[in-house]
Amino acid sequence: MYISAFLHRDELFEITNRWLSDKLDASDPLHITRIMSYDSFVAWEQLLSFVTDLNKSIYPGRARQKSLSIKKELKDCICQTADTGSNRIKHLISEYNKLPEYHYVGSPLSGYIYHTAENHVLSICRFKRMKRIAEKASRYASLYVTKQVQETAEAIYRGTARNAKEVGVIPNDIMAQAEKEQLLHIKDKGITLPVDIMTIKDVLGIKVIQNGVSESKLEEIIQEFPGTRIVEKEYHSGHYNAIHYLIELKVDLDDMVHRFSMMKDHTIFSNRGLPMGQLKEDFKAFIGNGSDTLEVDLIATTFDELVESEIGRSMHEARIFKQRQHQNSFGNITINIEYIIEYLLAVGLSPTVTINEIPIKIWGRYLPDSLSYRIRSLYGMPEYAIVTM
Repeated sequence: MYISAFLHRDELFEITNRWLSDKLDASDPLHITRIMSYDSFVAWEQLLSFVTDLNKSIYPGRARQKSLSIKKELKDCICQTADTGSNRIKHLISEYNKLPEYHYVGSPLSGYIYHTAENHVLSICRFKRMKRIAEKASRYASLYVTKQVQETAEAIYRGTARNAKEVGVIPNDIMAQAEKEQLLHIKDKGITLPVDIMTIKDVLGIKVIQNGVSESKLEEIIQEFPGTRIVEKEYHSGHYNAIHYLIELKVDLDDMVHRFSMMKDHTIFSNRGLPMGQLKEDFKAFIGNGSDTLEVDLIATTFDELVESEIGRSMHEARIFKQRQHQNSFGNITINIEYIIEYLLAVGLSPTVTINEIPIKIWGRYLPDSLSYRIRSLYGMPEYAIVTM
């Protein structure tokens, strides 16, 4: 898990590889907590500063901001905007208003939507949820490990087939044997996933509704900000139409230290087990040892395509649902990687800064309540039970 929005992405990636190999260092829980708390603070502040400046450059008036904590708030805003769109968009909005719950409105969300005084949408920004980070990281890792399992299965099958050319569809029992061999190899030798395979670039996300701003003008605006550059650019067309950018932002660490010190309430950090008495000093020392850049995922699109992505043909949640269904076909490896990564992230958000073991092993087999029990334990919450013993 290499999160390009975090200053200490290299260290988090190294810890992730060790945890997947069941190698715990005593300092890991506190270090993960600092990364999840301090790096997230910097990432969020940097995102809000960038999107605010971007809105000012695109729209001459004062943008209005509305916080979003659940997807229904976002979808309601889009469907109640002054933007009208095509006849198809009007139809989609009408169908949404008849039955909002059919459109995955219950997903939690951390972000803002920005609009004009006349209620035209300008932009949206969000911070990807922990569960989605774990799912994405596990999918990337699973694709890599599953490829190795497939190669092992093919080698086994060639050895048992009468004709070496008889590969075809590999039987389930041979696939299971290959997976077990791969898991035993990981248990014995550990695992080191490649950085390029495990890089997650969209933890910080912005969607800009162009509203007459050309592609070249938008890029000119972005690159006028000091320390900002476009790292990647990709066109999407067909089912989903947009221009996709990866933006690198230079972080003013002194400014972040000032912002952190000006916070009136640091309870959220002390609740995660960080040293309350010397929190400001701890924050300053920690972020000074990381990178001074981070990356933001930016999508430039139209209002019509925004509606399509939320309640239409390219609805985000529908794509996630399909990904989860596909992921189930990878076997135990996928589930275990997701559990380990989700537990790692949960440690960073919990009051617990010491643990005795990594409770999920990549070579084991677990039901979902194994993970939920372990995460509840991090918060000192009792497990649900009909009887007590």
